[in-house]
Amino acid sequence: MKKQPSGDPAGPFRWYLGFMAAACGGALLWQAFLPELAGLYSSWGVAAGWQREIALWNVELVAAILCALLGKDLRAMKILTLQSTVLCWALGAHHLAALAAQPSPQYGIHLLGVLEVMLLGGVWGAAVLLRTRKQK
Repeated sequence: MKKQPSGDPAGPFRWYLGFMAAACGGALLWQAFLPELAGLYSSWGVAAGWQREIALWNVELVAAILCALLGKDLRAMKILTLQSTVLCWALGAHHLAALAAQPSPQYGIHLLGVLEVMLLGGVWGAAVLLRTRKQK
Protein backbone atom coordinates (compact mmCIF):
# COMPACT_ATOMS: atom_id res chain seq x y z
CA MET A 1 0.00 0.00 0.00
CA LYS A 2 1.34 3.39 -1.02
CA LYS A 3 1.71 5.91 1.81
CA GLN A 4 -0.13 9.21 1.22
CA PRO A 5 1.80 12.41 1.99
CA SER A 6 0.44 14.15 5.06
CA GLY A 7 -0.60 17.76 5.23
CA ASP A 8 -1.76 20.24 2.65
CA PRO A 9 0.00 19.67 -0.70
CA ALA A 10 -0.46 23.35 -1.58
CA GLY A 11 1.00 24.55 1.74
CA PRO A 12 4.64 24.97 0.67
CA PHE A 13 3.56 26.70 -2.55
CA ARG A 14 1.21 29.00 -0.64
CA TRP A 15 3.92 30.11 1.78
CA TYR A 16 6.47 30.68 -0.96
CA LEU A 17 4.05 32.54 -3.22
CA GLY A 18 2.86 34.64 -0.29
CA PHE A 19 6.47 35.72 0.22
CA MET A 20 6.84 36.39 -3.50
CA ALA A 21 3.66 38.49 -3.60
CA ALA A 22 4.95 40.57 -0.69
CA ALA A 23 8.43 40.91 -2.22
CA CYS A 24 7.06 41.84 -5.65
CA GLY A 25 4.63 44.28 -4.02
CA GLY A 26 7.54 45.92 -2.22
CA ALA A 27 9.57 46.09 -5.42
CA LEU A 28 6.57 47.58 -7.20
CA LEU A 29 6.35 50.41 -4.65
CA TRP A 30 10.12 50.92 -4.57
CA GLN A 31 10.51 51.08 -8.35
CA ALA A 32 7.35 53.11 -9.04
CA PHE A 33 7.53 55.69 -6.28
CA LEU A 34 11.17 55.82 -5.14
CA PRO A 35 13.23 55.39 -8.31
CA GLU A 36 15.76 58.03 -7.23
CA LEU A 37 16.40 56.26 -3.93
CA ALA A 38 16.72 52.90 -5.67
CA GLY A 39 19.15 54.42 -8.18
CA LEU A 40 21.23 56.05 -5.46
CA TYR A 41 22.09 52.68 -3.91
CA SER A 42 22.82 50.75 -7.11
CA SER A 43 25.54 50.95 -9.71
CA TRP A 44 22.85 51.28 -12.37
CA GLY A 45 21.68 54.76 -11.40
CA VAL A 46 18.23 56.20 -12.01
CA ALA A 47 16.20 55.39 -15.10
CA ALA A 48 12.68 56.28 -13.95
CA GLY A 49 10.98 55.05 -17.13
CA TRP A 50 12.61 51.63 -16.96
CA GLN A 51 12.03 51.43 -13.24
CA ARG A 52 8.31 52.13 -13.71
CA GLU A 53 8.24 49.41 -16.35
CA ILE A 54 9.77 46.99 -13.83
CA ALA A 55 7.05 48.08 -11.38
CA LEU A 56 4.39 47.24 -13.98
CA TRP A 57 5.84 43.74 -14.43
CA ASN A 58 5.54 43.36 -10.67
CA VAL A 59 1.85 44.31 -10.88
CA GLU A 60 1.37 41.38 -13.28
CA LEU A 61 3.28 38.98 -11.06
CA VAL A 62 1.36 39.95 -7.93
CA ALA A 63 -1.96 39.67 -9.80
CA ALA A 64 -1.11 36.20 -11.14
CA ILE A 65 0.03 34.99 -7.72
CA LEU A 66 -3.10 36.32 -6.02
CA CYS A 67 -5.34 34.69 -8.65
CA ALA A 68 -3.65 31.33 -8.07
CA LEU A 69 -3.77 31.64 -4.28
CA LEU A 70 -7.34 32.91 -4.05
CA GLY A 71 -8.52 30.35 -6.61
CA LYS A 72 -6.68 27.58 -4.71
CA ASP A 73 -5.30 26.42 -8.07
CA LEU A 74 -2.46 24.05 -7.21
CA ARG A 75 -1.37 23.66 -10.84
CA ALA A 76 -1.07 27.45 -11.24
CA MET A 77 0.80 27.67 -7.91
CA LYS A 78 3.34 25.11 -9.15
CA ILE A 79 3.84 26.98 -12.43
CA LEU A 80 4.20 30.34 -10.65
CA THR A 81 6.64 28.81 -8.16
CA LEU A 82 8.80 27.54 -11.02
CA GLN A 83 8.56 30.87 -12.85
CA SER A 84 9.34 32.87 -9.69
CA THR A 85 12.26 30.62 -8.78
CA VAL A 86 13.84 31.02 -12.22
CA LEU A 87 13.25 34.77 -12.07
CA CYS A 88 14.85 35.00 -8.61
CA TRP A 89 17.96 33.10 -9.72
CA ALA A 90 18.29 35.27 -12.84
CA LEU A 91 17.73 38.60 -11.07
CA GLY A 92 19.93 37.59 -8.14
CA ALA A 93 22.73 36.59 -10.50
CA HIS A 94 22.34 39.94 -12.25
CA HIS A 95 22.76 41.74 -8.92
CA LEU A 96 25.73 39.53 -8.04
CA ALA A 97 27.43 40.39 -11.35
CA ALA A 98 26.85 44.11 -10.73
CA LEU A 99 28.26 43.82 -7.21
CA ALA A 100 31.29 41.86 -8.43
CA ALA A 101 31.97 44.42 -11.18
CA GLN A 102 31.84 47.38 -8.78
CA PRO A 103 32.11 46.18 -5.17
CA SER A 104 31.07 49.02 -2.87
CA PRO A 105 29.10 49.32 0.36
CA GLN A 106 27.24 52.16 -1.40
CA TYR A 107 25.52 49.62 -3.64
CA GLY A 108 23.34 48.00 -0.98
CA ILE A 109 20.58 47.31 -3.51
CA HIS A 110 22.84 44.74 -5.17
CA LEU A 111 23.66 43.07 -1.87
CA LEU A 112 19.95 42.89 -1.04
CA GLY A 113 19.34 41.52 -4.53
CA VAL A 114 21.76 38.70 -3.87
CA LEU A 115 20.55 37.95 -0.34
CA GLU A 116 16.80 38.43 -0.69
CA VAL A 117 16.19 37.62 -4.32
CA MET A 118 18.71 34.92 -5.18
CA LEU A 119 19.35 33.25 -1.84
CA LEU A 120 15.96 33.58 -0.18
CA GLY A 121 13.64 33.57 -3.21
CA GLY A 122 15.77 31.34 -5.45
CA VAL A 123 16.87 28.78 -2.89
CA TRP A 124 13.48 28.61 -1.14
CA GLY A 125 11.65 28.19 -4.44
CA ALA A 126 14.06 25.47 -5.59
CA ALA A 127 13.66 23.68 -2.25
CA VAL A 128 9.86 23.77 -2.54
CA LEU A 129 9.98 22.42 -6.08
CA LEU A 130 12.47 19.66 -5.25
CA ARG A 131 10.78 18.63 -2.01
CA THR A 132 7.32 18.44 -3.53
CA ARG A 133 8.67 16.56 -6.56
CA LYS A 134 10.13 13.88 -4.28
CA GLN A 135 6.74 13.43 -2.59
CA LYS A 136 5.10 12.17 -5.81
